Order: sequence, then C-alpha cells, then structure tokens
Amino acid sequence: MSQVWLIGDPVAHSLSPAMHNAAFAALGLPHRYEAREVKAEQLAATLERMRQEDVLGANVTIPHKEAVLRLVARVSDEARRIGAVNTITRHGGLLHADNTDGHGFRTALAEAGLEPRRVIVLGAGGAARACVVELLRAGADVSVANRTRERADRLARSVEVDRRRARAIAWPSQHDLDEADTVVNATPLGLQNEDPLRGRTLPRAIVDLVPAAVPTPLVKRAKATENVTVVDGLSMLLHQAARSFQLWTGLEPPVAVMRAALPRPV
Repeated sequence: MSQVWLIGDPVAHSLSPAMHNAAFAALGLPHRYEAREVKAEQLAATLERMRQEDVLGANVTIPHKEAVLRLVARVSDEARRIGAVNTITRHGGLLHADNTDGHGFRTALAEAGLEPRRVIVLGAGGAARACVVELLRAGADVSVANRTRERADRLARSVEVDRRRARAIAWPSQHDLDEADTVVNATPLGLQNEDPLRGRTLPRAIVDLVPAAVPTPLVKRAKATENVTVVDGLSMLLHQAARSFQLWTGLEPPVAVMRAALPRPV
C-alpha cells in the first residue's frame, strides 16, 4: 500500500484525508492518505523519508509551502511562478514539486460565477501567492494586506504576471473595502472562530479559503448579508485536491465522490 502524506503544522483539523481516501477507495486503489504534523525543523528529514519509503507524494500546507521549494529535485513552472508548493510527487528517489492551489481557486471562482476586478487579498503565504497570480492573470487590480506588512511587501515585489504586480497595503480600512468588489481571506483567521473583517461592512463578494468543517464567522456573516456572494474554503479545497490526485495517480479524479466526502455541501 502506497501512502500520500499531508505535511503541515497544524494538520489535525484537515478534511483532506477523508476526501482523498474516499477517492482511492472509489477507484479501487491500494493507497492511504495520512496527515502528518511536521515542525519546521523536521521538514528536511520528512522529505528525505519520502524519498526512501513507499510514498506516492504529499500535499504541503501551512507553514511549509515556501520552504519546500529549496528541498526538492524539480519545481514546476507554476510552483516557481507562485513561489510556493502544495503538491509533491515522488518519481523514484526524486521529489517533484507543483502547485494546484491556483487551479483550485480559479475553478472555485468559476463555479460561483465570480469575475473579481478590484480585489483585496488577506495574507501573504503560499495560498495568497497562488490567488494573486490567478487574479493578475485574469486582469484584476489586486491589493495584498498582511498582519506583518513586510511579508505583504515581499509578496507584492516577487509576484509578477504580464508585467503587472499587486500592491501592498495596511490591513484594510472601511474605505479600502468600499473600493473593492471582492475580499479573499487567505489567512488561517477563522480556524479559531475569528472574523478578519470584524466590524467592517463587507464588499460584494467574500472568498474565504479556510477549509473548515463548519462555516467560519466571516462566511456566516457574508451569507447573512444581502447581495454578497460567498465562496468558502471547501470549494477551493475540493478542486485543488482533485488536481493533486491526478498528479499522483495519473487518473481522472472522482470529483463527485470527493465532494460527497466533505462535511457539508459545496
């Protein structure tokens, strides 16, 4: 039985094992998806174990998406452009890195019928990077806000699409939100019942990437607000996972099975 790992810290809350194991079972594949909590100082040793053991590959999540870039043999053009990795595929003793977050984000927006034009992305980690790349590709005007302004500045400087970049801003004021049509929450805020926009009037669309078993406070508030379109984290989780499944197995993913394994409809 080959394994697929989820590498991150924390990972206990992850919905990915149920989704991927349902997909493996549906196709009769003798594989097992396991979540593994990996501290930063354990990352290099964990990837070395992947090279030696019967492992198809891995998903990579917070906080390792950027660090993995320098620890693998090959990095896809997409992962290099984004500057982050969320999927590793093992080829013999070599690890190849890719990023399916952009695909998941793009597909989730399309399912909701969203075409954002003026967007604020909250966060500056790997998921935020993938979203910024996709939004710039679509021609959107993108601002990035992070609790640590230096990281927002670094993302804005390092990501370029067709000679266009995002701009770094402070945590959005009400004026910033009034000027935007969409906010993308690419931070972990929501996992512990936080609302990153508490007390602020929401724009016309909220995309919250937190893949929680129950709706986050931001998603609940947005759904209760008239004329606000909401995309929650399960949609992007599903579609990036389907693409990762295809990279590991070479097979068409059973998306309907994976969707049904999630704890609520998306």
